[in-house]
Amino acid sequence: MPARRIVIGIGVSLISLCATSATAFALETQKAREIMDAILMQNGISATEMSAENSNGTVIFTYDDVRLDLSGYSSARELVLDDVRVTMNDTDIANQVDIGVTLPERGKMLAEATSDQRELTMRKALGSLRWDHVNGVPVNFTGSADFLIGDEPVTRKHWLMNGLVIRWMPEEARISWQAAEWTGPNREKRGSVKSTSFLLYPGENDETHLDYAHDGLWLPSLLQPRTVRIKSSSTGLPWSEARPILQKGFNDMMTGLAPRAARRQIANDLWQKAADNGAPVKIDEIYVEGRGLEALGKGEFIAQKAARYGFSGQLDVDLIGRERLQDLIGTPQSPTLLGALVPFAVDGLAAGEPGTQGTTNYDVELLRDGRIVVNGITVFSGTSGS
Repeated sequence: MPARRIVIGIGVSLISLCATSATAFALETQKAREIMDAILMQNGISATEMSAENSNGTVIFTYDDVRLDLSGYSSARELVLDDVRVTMNDTDIANQVDIGVTLPERGKMLAEATSDQRELTMRKALGSLRWDHVNGVPVNFTGSADFLIGDEPVTRKHWLMNGLVIRWMPEEARISWQAAEWTGPNREKRGSVKSTSFLLYPGENDETHLDYAHDGLWLPSLLQPRTVRIKSSSTGLPWSEARPILQKGFNDMMTGLAPRAARRQIANDLWQKAADNGAPVKIDEIYVEGRGLEALGKGEFIAQKAARYGFSGQLDVDLIGRERLQDLIGTPQSPTLLGALVPFAVDGLAAGEPGTQGTTNYDVELLRDGRIVVNGITVFSGTSGS
């Protein structure tokens, strides 16, 4: 078939799609093409259709020169891929189709500055999308990749991750990965982590839950939060209100918005909704471990527009390893060089009171005016920076 040039746009970063579900009706090739063109045009990519096949109602497209503008970075960038394979099946639900994407092993991120360019390697990068082609919205999608790496060709900076999963479902939003690493010039290691997971889901009473965890974090710094677990929930942020925010944020990320910018957008919109509703966000559990230190706590915060840092609230923490941390930052009477840079941390550590089973207890309050109070002692004024 002659190559058919189509100037279209895709709302899917193509790194996030993979096909599932059985067919219910035989799908005609032209109908599938119209659906694909509408999806792509809606979300903004240019591509060249190289072939289209129909195998018992499963339509298979191959695209070359797939180009997706990326946003949210310090400069303009563009994702370029060849040999992108797309399959489409009808479903037993009216006006919905299942779309699958298989990405090539090689791709490029183009930019004007060489330092912003990346050579991409993607192993088993797959995804699935159920699409409502009448309303023009995704019903769900799941993306995965066994291995992703981005190399900057001149300085040899790179990032890599294994086992990436991105999932949007009506009652679950998840991003997770394993064995990630990022470097500076000449592969100087800047950080690594064994596993990371973000999970958002509804509770029994429509409250929104957010679980975050990472393990095996390494950073070139004295403080090493190697393991962190946070479980939080909010009745003032119903899932029915949080879900559209999450869906938009995930969709924007899949359409080329930088992940960091997408996370910031989601966080800001969720905070705005929580502030409007005025109900507390509960920290059901927070656990931090690293370099001989362990901390376990729980608390409650309220998003407030009038609050200096956007929130006010309280956190009750039990710490194991106070002596180790004191060796690092010192005491108010004798701070170390690091402690002199963060005097509020030195004062806060010293304000601890004896807890149970060898722990030190900290009742930490963040006040609306920005003050931080630990066990009744103000350790940070919120105005003078001390």
